Amino acid sequence: MDQEVFFLPVKQKEDPASLAKRLRALCDSSRLGSLFKKDDFIGVKTHFGEHGNTTFIHPLLVKAIVDRLLYMGARPFLTETSTLYRGRRTNAYDHICLAQEHGFGFDRMRIPIIMADGLYGDSEIGIEIEGKHFKRVNIASEIAKLQGLVIISHLTGHMAAGFGCAIKNVGMGLASRKGKLKQHSVMSPEISAHRCTACGMCIEWCPKDTISMENGKAFIHKENCIGCGECLAVCSYGAVLYDWKRESGALQEMMAEHAAGVIKAVQGNIIYFNFLIQITKDCDCQNGGKNVSRDIGIVVGRDIVAVEKATYDLFLQVNGKPIQEYTYPHVDPLL
Repeated sequence: MDQEVFFLPVKQKEDPASLAKRLRALCDSSRLGSLFKKDDFIGVKTHFGEHGNTTFIHPLLVKAIVDRLLYMGARPFLTETSTLYRGRRTNAYDHICLAQEHGFGFDRMRIPIIMADGLYGDSEIGIEIEGKHFKRVNIASEIAKLQGLVIISHLTGHMAAGFGCAIKNVGMGLASRKGKLKQHSVMSPEISAHRCTACGMCIEWCPKDTISMENGKAFIHKENCIGCGECLAVCSYGAVLYDWKRESGALQEMMAEHAAGVIKAVQGNIIYFNFLIQITKDCDCQNGGKNVSRDIGIVVGRDIVAVEKATYDLFLQVNGKPIQEYTYPHVDPLL
């Protein structure tokens, strides 16, 4: 695998139209055109942002990459999968409508959106791997039919993995619903009765209705918990507790194993674009919050590990501390 990595520095809050022009040149420098052939079906995996999120990668930047694919005669399309948690991305219909609202419609992008895992996230294929946790991983079925992938990822913090970028975007983002459930199964939250204020937010947002009020405090019925972490995300009082050292490490490994399955499914014919801009504490599945760093640049390469390592090191170089120190310091993303 080619471990060469390209880097494009960006100005703070650079105008998307200006950056898009420079991004087109980066596409040429990174030899994007040599990866795919005329008429190849290419999935462009990005993150459309949850309802209320404004820090997802701007459509103009995604379109700059798409334009290069169209110019070479490929047949690209935007692709995504359904989420586990409640929101507007839990099924293909609502997800596509939200993507349209966020500027990713055909009128602007000139390519369609095709969900890789069907209407409800259960269209899947099993891929054999040699992993620590899995010998077979479940990924979105349409991925295995492609001639290649372009992975467009946004560097952010992440409550369970320390930081999220390409590996999370591929390993979790292109897993089927079953694959996502398997990854989250290691997460086993508890609620501190001392900290719980009985606000009810965790009950409202739990996708499996597995939380109830017991003696005036929220209580998780673990036999039905899928470990999605939604309760942790919405609790404002620090009442949802995890054993991060044990559970985060296993989640990261499972995520990497599902990413390996995706890479195998397309025979490694993938290029990764990591955007180190508008870097927030939380991922684009949530509101994001305030920025934890100045804008840094765009990292491009064909080796997912090399691209992730360069991304992590650049943040450290610019800020003097690793990203988890600004987001979730109790989580080690290098486990």
